[in-house]
Amino acid sequence: MDAINNVDLDTLKDYLTKLNKLKAYNDYLQKHGKKDSITSIKNYFNTKIFISIRDFHEGNYDILHDTRAELIEHIQQHPDRKEYKNIVKDERRYKIFLRLLR
Repeated sequence: MDAINNVDLDTLKDYLTKLNKLKAYNDYLQKHGKKDSITSIKNYFNTKIFISIRDFHEGNYDILHDTRAELIEHIQQHPDRKEYKNIVKDERRYKIFLRLLR
């Protein structure tokens, strides 16, 4: 498997670092008594990280939303932010940002 398809714990932690959320993730683990694992970090992304793939890909890390509803509203107000299919095809490791938005 090439690096573009590889989504491991380190890659996801790198995403959290870029989003300035790694400390919040570590606090989440401690608060909930969870171990640092691929399952824990994916669950964290599913419940705490809401950013359009295009914003993330372009480095607009400050356009992070608090809820899924806020992200959906942002995408509806800025339809160009929804153009994620080509990015995901090229960068499959961004697939973590697709959940719950289909």
